[in-house]
Amino acid sequence: MSALLADEMTDAEGSAADAPETATVVVTETFWHWRHGRIRVWETEPHPSGQAIVLLHGYGAMVEHWRKNIPALAADATVYALDLLGFGKSDMPDVHYSARLWGEQVRDFLDARRVTKAALFGHSMGGLVAAQFAHDYAERTAGLVLVDPSGYPPRTPSDLLFRTLRFAAENSFLRDLSYWLFATPDIARQGLTSAYFNPEAVTPELVEAFVAPLRQPGAKYSYLAVARRPSDFFINAPNGIAAPTLLVWGGRDRLLPPRLLKPFRELIPHAESIVIPDTGHCPQDETPGAFNAAAQRFLRLNVYHLG
Repeated sequence: MSALLADEMTDAEGSAADAPETATVVVTETFWHWRHGRIRVWETEPHPSGQAIVLLHGYGAMVEHWRKNIPALAADATVYALDLLGFGKSDMPDVHYSARLWGEQVRDFLDARRVTKAALFGHSMGGLVAAQFAHDYAERTAGLVLVDPSGYPPRTPSDLLFRTLRFAAENSFLRDLSYWLFATPDIARQGLTSAYFNPEAVTPELVEAFVAPLRQPGAKYSYLAVARRPSDFFINAPNGIAAPTLLVWGGRDRLLPPRLLKPFRELIPHAESIVIPDTGHCPQDETPGAFNAAAQRFLRLNVYHLG
């Protein structure tokens, strides 16, 4: 167990220059033993309000991607950030990865911490997990903040595309080749450059933070899971999503463009939304001031009812 000062982390662990101007918050790193393996957890000290927030990172990311948001969010709630199974410093077993498996991870974590209900933040693939959780465990969901979320089902799914992706992921030669290419700093840098509007945000430290987990045994199972079973990574919410919801989008997101706000509004008609200008796919990291202000305002009015 190690105590970290959230607003003094380096980029792989945060930096004072990057952090919002908030009071110092102590973040403790622990490992929770789940049925599928160890899960890395960052958590703040218990908040007297009794409110709780769970932060879920995107594909290929880790808890560090929330380092600039935790101090602000901890003003009103206990904050938990999880490395999803298969990513970051959590274990990487060869299991059937899916949005619902990670939803079970969140459910069981809340049980372990004796948290009845929490607000869920999900970025990109984490947004898919948070939205699916809010459908499957509505009674455990106090609110949702979906940040450039993935997972909206295509209107005309391509069976050929799905079969091609699965063949590439299950063919041992193609799988290992694609994973080897994917796990290099140059490819990671290219991917991050596509994800950020401001190229200066893609620092060597950020690249290393994303590449380091790829060197771990078993990483290829989780990193190629989407290609192996694409249909497991679409939101399946026939009963709708009832939780108060904020949709946050980077106005310059090239990976999941802001036009996807429309189908997500159709999926969650009562959702509020905000588009942050001059921001790419990762507004919580690229423009944390605007992101934190929008998230805090939403939570205080719609979840904590402080307004």
